[in-house]
Amino acid sequence: MPELMSPPEAFKIVTWYRVLYVDTDLMGVVNNGHYFRFFEQARGEYLRELGLPYAEVEARGLRTPLTEAWAHYYASFHYDDLIRIEAWISQVKRASFRFDYRLYEGDSQDVRVAGHTLHAIVNEELKVTKIPNWLYDLLRPAKI
Repeated sequence: MPELMSPPEAFKIVTWYRVLYVDTDLMGVVNNGHYFRFFEQARGEYLRELGLPYAEVEARGLRTPLTEAWAHYYASFHYDDLIRIEAWISQVKRASFRFDYRLYEGDSQDVRVAGHTLHAIVNEELKVTKIPNWLYDLLRPAKI
């Protein structure tokens, strides 16, 4: 397994997800597309932890469309597994930011899935825009 970079503890959030039967495929494992839902759950929790729920971002006239999503599957999750999802912001640029994720079974230290998502900042007309200072100031200290 390649070496995975971990975030500083202070800037990481942890959330949990119990695998539902509907998340699994005919092989009895979590369908690969569901991991991106787990990533989204973690992003939402991360923003709440910063005191800025995504609904507030939208109320201020911004959207954060996904421009890139990547996942590497080291091992499967199955029905009723308890997934520990760790998420952190690893990069903040002029008009985008990146979240990184690591998924573990319970308290295990073995990464089963690693991934990242890259998000642009757009206005209500869906035009790319510079991250406003209020958001940049909130996200920037959280980066590695």
